[in-house]
Amino acid sequence: MRIKQIEIKNYKNIGIEEPCIIIFPEVDQNGSSDFFTIIGENNIGKSSILEALQLFLPETGIGSVPNIDMFPFKKEPVDESKYMKICLTFNGLTDLDREHPYIKPYIYNDELIIQRIFKCSTHKDADVPFEVFTFKKIINDCDMEATWNAAFFNNVSLELKSVYEEYCQEFNPSKGTVSKTKKEEFVDFVLLKNPDLISETSPEWFKNPNGLSSKLRTIMPRVIYVPAVKLINEEADANKNKSAANQIASALFEHHLNESAEINEFRNALDGLKKIFNDETRHTEVNKLQLRLSKKLKRIMEIEASVDFEVPEVMEKLHLNSTIFLKHNNLLTKPSEQGNGVQRMLILSLLELMAEQLTQHDLNEDAENGEWKRSLLFLIEEPEIYLHPHLQRKMRDSLVQISKYPLAQVACTSHSENFIDLADRHQGVVLVQKRPDGTASIIQVTDNIYDGATKVDNRNRMRMLLNFNSSTLEAFFARRVILVEGDCEVASIIAIKQKLVEKFPDKKEILDNKLKDISIIPCNGKLTQLAYLDVLSHFGVHPYLVHDLDGSGQNEGTNLLILNKIGKEGRRLTHESNFENFIFNETWERDKPWKAFQKIQNEFEDYEENLVRFFKFIIGEESFNEIDIKELISY
Repeated sequence: MRIKQIEIKNYKNIGIEEPCIIIFPEVDQNGSSDFFTIIGENNIGKSSILEALQLFLPETGIGSVPNIDMFPFKKEPVDESKYMKICLTFNGLTDLDREHPYIKPYIYNDELIIQRIFKCSTHKDADVPFEVFTFKKIINDCDMEATWNAAFFNNVSLELKSVYEEYCQEFNPSKGTVSKTKKEEFVDFVLLKNPDLISETSPEWFKNPNGLSSKLRTIMPRVIYVPAVKLINEEADANKNKSAANQIASALFEHHLNESAEINEFRNALDGLKKIFNDETRHTEVNKLQLRLSKKLKRIMEIEASVDFEVPEVMEKLHLNSTIFLKHNNLLTKPSEQGNGVQRMLILSLLELMAEQLTQHDLNEDAENGEWKRSLLFLIEEPEIYLHPHLQRKMRDSLVQISKYPLAQVACTSHSENFIDLADRHQGVVLVQKRPDGTASIIQVTDNIYDGATKVDNRNRMRMLLNFNSSTLEAFFARRVILVEGDCEVASIIAIKQKLVEKFPDKKEILDNKLKDISIIPCNGKLTQLAYLDVLSHFGVHPYLVHDLDGSGQNEGTNLLILNKIGKEGRRLTHESNFENFIFNETWERDKPWKAFQKIQNEFEDYEENLVRFFKFIIGEESFNEIDIKELISY
């Protein structure tokens, strides 16, 4: 069972004007993985999406009901439109999922759809039921309003009577009567044992049917949360409950040690310990303690004590009593005594182990053993933090590998281009943009950008560009995005700016600021420019292009294709036949960026008109006029 879709409404600044909907990519798509990356500027709400998931899912450490700070503008909702809603749709159900007693009764259209609606900040967990969108189930042979006692089941079909007798053996209802409060439980039992006896109505939302809220907490994904900078020394401490290292170590121990001979021997010993508390085999010292305590109680009220022992689940606590030390130069230290980089490396190493473990794990073996397994959801804030680029790529690869395991999914926030893959995982890029009122809008491209006869070539061009260019992420945040053919144009922009600063030193600050807002991406040719243009346009980023005509007319061949893609002539600047020929009236075979830089530095006045025309297009005419260099305005 995996998360297919996340819907968030009215959580902080997320989902205000319309619900925030994020689709998890599916592994079977070309080059895809069950992994999405949330990108956007600082303080825009990226982490809020991960927080909303933690609020909804169990055992995450942040509670299961929101405080006032989690509601939009920190205000209590005044009407239904302001209520906070978090809804998850699960799909990818296995045969074991479909037969699980806590899942099967609530499946609709081979999916499990669950929501919670939070109406205020003062409610307790019990006040906010989980709701499931499913069918109402009716037993064909039963009057659903009648009293279901033993006599009632004498007049039903043999098949239903057989299921009823099995229910009585398992649950032992008083006098064989299925009480009104237990009817849902019995209907679900019939569904599990003989679904042919059940009919279904139209689907609708049901609030906490048959104790759904408590059941869900045992079947929803187990969250492993790795924060960004908050007390990283604590997150690397495997002994601290709910720390990142703690959660990953717990999952690793559970997989590697759960069925080991030593753990099973320990479980058997605990079961033996339980016998000294059982009524039939109770130890004399336990009896003495119980009698003495009861005697004390009876001085006040006719009350007796009963001493019992609950056998602890071994795997739940094993990792808490295990310690990870780091050894360097024969000196053992705790992770908290190391620098942030080393601590983050420990998290990375644990995630790499997790990736290897999941890759080697055989789900078919679990299915054959009838062993249902809970899925994992990794929520990682800024996985690149404290890691140099090479290790960032290692972190990315480990998370991608984890997310290809059928029972694991990954969601992260990032500011690093290493986690943005527009060639193979563009469906996994979630762009958060700020509206003027401070709320956030969400852009995700879930369809396949690369289609048509040239889809393979376009993907390969984009992959090549991303391998050699680190400017990808800048395009999502820039005021203006320029796609140029090569490095010659980039070098020329730098040289022109330096020359203008030299000529007009009082304009240095404004020239620097104008260029800081612009992302200039060299694409190594027009066909790659087209590929980049297609991808960015899907995310609502509309770049400008600078390209050579290469001896063809503006409305011919690839030049016409570019014009049709960008929509209007004003969004491109062309040079005949190429950049250096148009600007400098020369043809160069090599060292083009250096030659252009030298020409501009030493002979700027000779080529000033065309160079200013080029620079004006790069920063935009309005910005250029704001620089207010009267000597250049005439160009």
